[in-house]
Amino acid sequence: MKKVVNVRFVLLLSVVFLFFTACQKEKQEPVLQEDATVTESENIVVPDDGSMSAGNLAGRQEHSNCNTFYGPQVQMGNGHIRSWININKCDKKPIAIGIVFTQKSFDELPMDPENHAAGTFVLKLHPKAISSTPFDHIVVNWEPNGHEPVGIYNIPHFDMHFYKISVAEQAAIGPVPGPVPPSGYLPASYVIEAGTVPQMGTHWLDPSSPELPPTFMPFTHTFVYGANNGKVIFLEPMITRAFMLSGASVVKPFPQPTLFAPTGTNYPTVYRIWKNAQNNKHYVALTNFLLR
Repeated sequence: MKKVVNVRFVLLLSVVFLFFTACQKEKQEPVLQEDATVTESENIVVPDDGSMSAGNLAGRQEHSNCNTFYGPQVQMGNGHIRSWININKCDKKPIAIGIVFTQKSFDELPMDPENHAAGTFVLKLHPKAISSTPFDHIVVNWEPNGHEPVGIYNIPHFDMHFYKISVAEQAAIGPVPGPVPPSGYLPASYVIEAGTVPQMGTHWLDPSSPELPPTFMPFTHTFVYGANNGKVIFLEPMITRAFMLSGASVVKPFPQPTLFAPTGTNYPTVYRIWKNAQNNKHYVALTNFLLR
């Protein structure tokens, strides 16, 4: 039994050592390509799985009883992406915050893994998103070759960082790991301190994630926490391009910490992935908010 445990420990240490090593080179300053002249009035309706109408700040109102507020459009591939938030019409609380991808945004993506700026897309949030959640902005990082460790994350995928800090604070993050957040600010299960990436932060993994050893299930999507200078600074769904294009739907609660900063705002507890066949758009969202 001891030998099995030691083998798993060595495998996990290998993951920690290799995670994001491909990104350790200094990041290039991302270019923000936005077209604020494009407007959208379409309300985004989060598919109802029965969990949205009770037990959260939306109360017992239908989750479709909301207004959608968009951030500026940003070009990605041959299409565009943008941030959005759904606000309940009755209690004015957030129902979902996320990213919408047009179908063509997955086409003609930059394929040079060394050109980090070309694969970095900064999404501004609508003021209602900033005032009702802890988030300041979203950064989508396209990884055309994935990243190490080989056999786990070396698959073309998107890292979707929901940042709680400003763009300027994010850009100032260096390559050296800072102090670890105090106990309680990360979920208890997130015990793997993985790679520290300049202009991103230190990534934390859950060893029970199915793509990690000893399970080694094929990576399709997972959830990462990020920290810098002793504070949790982002929440991150990480999803492969193939899985996004498949149109598959996901509703997955993610582990929660016991302490939060800042307090007095609304934090999500579930991440969702889906495609709307009617408009041919893809969505990633953080939902099921609780006041912390």
